[in-house]
Amino acid sequence: MRARAAAVMACLMACSSTPRPAPGGPTGVARYVQAAAWTAPPETNRLAEVARAASGEGGASLLLDPALTQTARLVAERVAADPAHRPPSARLVQGLAWQAGLTDPIPGIVTVHRGAEGPLGEETSTGLQEIVSQDHPTHMGVAEVVRGAERWMVIALTRRRLRLEAVPRQMARGDRLVLQGAIGPGLRAPTLSLAHPDGRVEDQPLGEGPEFLVRVPLDARGVWQVELEATGPEGNTVLANFPVYVDTAAPQTTDDGAPEHVGDPAEVEAALFGLLNAARAQERLQPLAALAGLTAAARAHSQDMAEHRFVAHNSPSLGTTSERLQRAGLRSGLVLENVARGYGPREIFDGLMASPGHRANILNPGVTHVGIGVVRDPTGNGLLVTQDFMAVATAIDTAAAAQSLLRAINLARRGRELNPLEERPALSTAAREAAAGFFRDPSRTQQQALQDASARVQREGLLYRRISVAAAFGPRIDGAERLEPLLDDASRFIGVGVAQGDHPDAPPNSVFVVYVLAVPR
Repeated sequence: MRARAAAVMACLMACSSTPRPAPGGPTGVARYVQAAAWTAPPETNRLAEVARAASGEGGASLLLDPALTQTARLVAERVAADPAHRPPSARLVQGLAWQAGLTDPIPGIVTVHRGAEGPLGEETSTGLQEIVSQDHPTHMGVAEVVRGAERWMVIALTRRRLRLEAVPRQMARGDRLVLQGAIGPGLRAPTLSLAHPDGRVEDQPLGEGPEFLVRVPLDARGVWQVELEATGPEGNTVLANFPVYVDTAAPQTTDDGAPEHVGDPAEVEAALFGLLNAARAQERLQPLAALAGLTAAARAHSQDMAEHRFVAHNSPSLGTTSERLQRAGLRSGLVLENVARGYGPREIFDGLMASPGHRANILNPGVTHVGIGVVRDPTGNGLLVTQDFMAVATAIDTAAAAQSLLRAINLARRGRELNPLEERPALSTAAREAAAGFFRDPSRTQQQALQDASARVQREGLLYRRISVAAAFGPRIDGAERLEPLLDDASRFIGVGVAQGDHPDAPPNSVFVVYVLAVPR
């Protein structure tokens, strides 16, 4: 099971005001840098104290960060200059954060329009305290833009659980991308999830941690999306997500649209379902079918996140994704999950697709069904989303499957310059009976089923110099023709038996294939 949590979307508080001209697009830094220590300007320190005071007890330990402060400044300039003073979209916040050199997942943003200096209002303080208590941020950036008598203050917050050495934003084809650092306490098993310019996603484990070092050859021109993850009490967690531009210019401007209107949860579920199948169609993948039980499980998890103020895969009260689905009677050899927070379907979906890990789940060729659950986020005006994916085996024609496997086996043998195997009805009967018996008796093991096939051949007095048996068991028949014993040079005859059914500790509708191979005298 591979589960992934999307970056927390922005929490926004804004008021309308008078129009101002829009600023030019930011140019962006040369490197992504985590500052070990920073001496902030006095004005920034003053604003930080205002933000800490409004954040309650949890805000006292927030560390000022230069990249977050630059992100806050860029957002404040956009909001102040926008004629409608719209709050920023998640896409805008993410783009500006990358231009500021931030590698953390998309920061939480609080935008405050105030007419004078002094403490922040009660509504803003309540919102900040909700973010601090729920998301446990460690670092803060703060900036203010003054337009006449009006002030636009932006606070950017992130929970940093990764130390990462500086990384260039732009590199050349043939360079090696060096990722070196350490994951924070309570985390283990760091993993690199890398989206290549062609959209292909590659996962690479980086050991048990905490330190890691990996060198990635950049062999193609375009945008490489880098994501670093680790496993912790909340499940799989994204620690960093940022693009590296290879022989291509980094964008100098970003989309400045406002967040989507928060729609009805059922409508958002339907829209997300359509968007993910459109993305799969673009990659020539089979569409996913909706599964009622999976949808109910996804909605229950989103509701659990809303009630208990968390955004993660592992629920403090209901357990891991696999445990939740098993209790709902949903078993599969392949279970994936995305969770996210956002405003509208397009913004949420674009955020998921910008994350290599979440993108890989959406475009996984092995899953067949999905359940999407959306509920309103009680801490703001956004939405909480769970996408649960699983592979559900469909009924197959077992006789046709056996013939298809035989053709595939002989094709592989021809490629090795081996003689084709000839099917013998008695051998196939023995294989079929053994495969069917495996599902009839839940206590039967695979080894016992193979012994049944071998004993049946011997009982019928079939005279061969040597009999061997092999089996494949799984949710699908794919790959069952690739067993090494099927390429035995001495074997000349074969029987193939295919059965489908339920067996303890296996996904429903699993497939069991038995082969009986014979060497003539």
